[in-house]
Amino acid sequence: MSLPPLTLQMTMDQALRRVTTHRPGQEALICGDVRLTYGQLQERIDRTANFLAHRGVGKGDRVMLMLPPGVDYIVLFFAVAQRGAVVVPIDPTQRAQRVLQIASQVAPARLVVAEPLPEEVSGGLPAGIEVHLTDEFLPERIPDLPLIPAPEVSPTDLLAILYTSGTTGVPKGAMHTHRSLIAPVVASLKLRELWIKRPSLVQLPKMGRALLRYKQRLLRAAGRPQIFLSTTGYHNTTGIEVFLQALLMGDTLVIQPYFNPVEALELIQRERVTVLVAVPTALAVMLRVENFDQYDLSSLLICGTGAAPCPPDLAREIQRRFGCALHIGFGATEIGGGVAAPHIGDSPEVQAETVGRPMPGVEIRIVDEQGNPLPPGQVGELWVRGEGVMLGYWGAPDLTEQVLDAEGWYRTGDMAVMDERGYLRIVGRKKDMIIRGGRNIFPEEIERHLVTHPRVREAAVVGVPGRFGDEEIWAFVIPEPGHSLTPQEVREHCRGALEPYQIPQVVRIVEDFPRASTGKPQKFRLRELAMQERE
Repeated sequence: MSLPPLTLQMTMDQALRRVTTHRPGQEALICGDVRLTYGQLQERIDRTANFLAHRGVGKGDRVMLMLPPGVDYIVLFFAVAQRGAVVVPIDPTQRAQRVLQIASQVAPARLVVAEPLPEEVSGGLPAGIEVHLTDEFLPERIPDLPLIPAPEVSPTDLLAILYTSGTTGVPKGAMHTHRSLIAPVVASLKLRELWIKRPSLVQLPKMGRALLRYKQRLLRAAGRPQIFLSTTGYHNTTGIEVFLQALLMGDTLVIQPYFNPVEALELIQRERVTVLVAVPTALAVMLRVENFDQYDLSSLLICGTGAAPCPPDLAREIQRRFGCALHIGFGATEIGGGVAAPHIGDSPEVQAETVGRPMPGVEIRIVDEQGNPLPPGQVGELWVRGEGVMLGYWGAPDLTEQVLDAEGWYRTGDMAVMDERGYLRIVGRKKDMIIRGGRNIFPEEIERHLVTHPRVREAAVVGVPGRFGDEEIWAFVIPEPGHSLTPQEVREHCRGALEPYQIPQVVRIVEDFPRASTGKPQKFRLRELAMQERE
């Protein structure tokens, strides 16, 4: 049964209910031994929302969810939304200091956790915060209670405060409304319509190429609900957008609470997953699983990745060995979801080397230092405008003014280039740009070359102030497991392929990087380590 259209005039509760009322018997969630239909999911959400109301959770109250991905998280997310309250997702592995810092900032009425808090957290929480274990919200634990009518909720009401992952050292809470979190799903639905519905004459050539490339995979998936496998945390935008897309589109969502590469491959095979979403490092680990080629992955149509750069060599290996399309998306916490994405009909080269074209309804600009738009082919800062852009940072108007202008443009701080066809390529962070000998050097270009070395697993490049005013290039390199590597070998690998001024002066071989919760290297900490060593 086709669903009523999803629109920006809906609240999150209305957006989900249009699915649950039209497809009550369809499977919605699979997580371990738990399997719920959309009808069962809605019943649990309604009971939990009413229970929260009886416990005093009202419109505008902040509810922190410090939970792994799972059914409990999703039920609570939609229940909080139904009551007009505000979700504040927190990484369940977050350090105590950061948890207390965020709790102090948002002053939540409730904190929901999967396990009892350690004393260092529970003893430092601000007064007045009630802590709940998820066990309290199990269906059998919720008593039959009189129905408290839901408050009037608007699409423009605040729904979530999403904290940035902290790659720059200063996590900030991006405020999102019901509308700004639904907007990326609306955009993705429009993209999907290009291959789920009968293509127009203009689209036929691209769809013809996609059919030749993916054959039975595309024919089996087209026109049917998809089966998503989510391997990312729900405390960040990537994870939230995955479950919102799956559920608001009326698909089936398979949840892996904690990433395990072997289990992920088994789930794809057993549940006939069509869309896999994982960060690049997780996909790289899956490819290295022993007996990888023995798993039946023929149901997969799309591997979606993002949250960190995906080197072209890894991208091509994913395409070849998974045998499906690769969608390297680009987004940000402040934008609520994707800014750009490739199309299934795009060539493998486009899918491996770009992040696609702007999503429907998203405006982008590539600008110079003065904010003037640049022509195709020139590198500049990426600005974004659209319904998915945040209201601002919680309790930080000064920081908000630095990134949002009066016309609604969000300055991403990412350096990008767009070609004549409108395809976007991200070349690095503006703050990460290294200036050496008057030249602008983008670390990601060096990193992309370093990982082509057969014994380099991952690389992170930073600029460190030198003795004579210029910046020095420091490369931190993780070797492939079981392989040795020397700094000299890394530098030799750069000669001839990179410009002389791009070759790192210093190479450090390390076991791992300090990382944000999304898995991205925390370059500010690498820079600090380099400066400490220099001193």
